[in-house]
Amino acid sequence: MFFGKKIGFNEKAQSSSPFELLVAIIMMGFVIIIGSQMISSANHQVCLANVDKSMVEFKSMLEDTVTFRTSNKFDFRPNSSNCYKETKSTMKIEAIRNNPRYCGSICGKAIDSCFVMIFYTDSIANASKQKCLNLPPYTSFLWDNVSCPTNTESLSGYKAIDPTKPNTNLSSGSYVLVNVAAAGDTYSKICTYVRK
Repeated sequence: MFFGKKIGFNEKAQSSSPFELLVAIIMMGFVIIIGSQMISSANHQVCLANVDKSMVEFKSMLEDTVTFRTSNKFDFRPNSSNCYKETKSTMKIEAIRNNPRYCGSICGKAIDSCFVMIFYTDSIANASKQKCLNLPPYTSFLWDNVSCPTNTESLSGYKAIDPTKPNTNLSSGSYVLVNVAAAGDTYSKICTYVRK
């Protein structure tokens, strides 16, 4: 017969097990929280990269329309992955006049006036993008029915907008940019059509 202490179960080990389990659960919780924040941050970076790519495509189409006095039709889908709320976001073109400091910092050259494509959203912290548009300073954006008629078959379902108006938002959709300047006009006149 064995009259000593039983080997294998230590009372001290048994009493510290719940504490060790609690510490492990707390540490696991921190790892999960930090991991989910890192995944969320990576998703936001991918989202902003898609927005940036879409802005570059829009910029290129607009600059081509002005430079070559042509028309361009394209899809603009900055929120293709639904990573931000379009209702809480702004995508617009601003005409900046007589502000050489701002235009110089955005465009990287000494100019007094410029056009800037701007994106910002409240859905993602610190999410904003700006692109300098290489357009002549007196480029006009038209939207009236006389200058920008929509009654042609190729523009069926499209609406003319002025992307430089304060409350106009360049949302996802199909766009047509048309330079309607006459052959003798010095500066471009652009009609921007959108179909959502």
